[in-house]
Amino acid sequence: MPIIGSGFFSVGTLLLFNAALNYLADVYIDNVASVLAGNDLMRSAFGAGFPLFAGAMFKNLGVGWASSLLGFLSILFIPIPFALYFYGETLRKNHSKIARKDI
Repeated sequence: MPIIGSGFFSVGTLLLFNAALNYLADVYIDNVASVLAGNDLMRSAFGAGFPLFAGAMFKNLGVGWASSLLGFLSILFIPIPFALYFYGETLRKNHSKIARKDI
């Protein structure tokens, strides 16, 4: 089961990153290098920070609850792409000075 779950996770991650990076490149066309570098910096910072607390989390909560906590946090993020789909145009028009307004 963990291997099957990892397969679904890998496919989901690939699809999410592909869509997110293409979206950022399309919306911030004049600053695409800076936007993609900022995205990479944030992803790398989370990746570098996770080992600092992961050992203590798995030791104190146990493998089952620590893994469940990560799963529950992932579930909390599911609505974000849908919210951006429905409210993205409004956010770009009203809150961003450098984003393209025509897409």
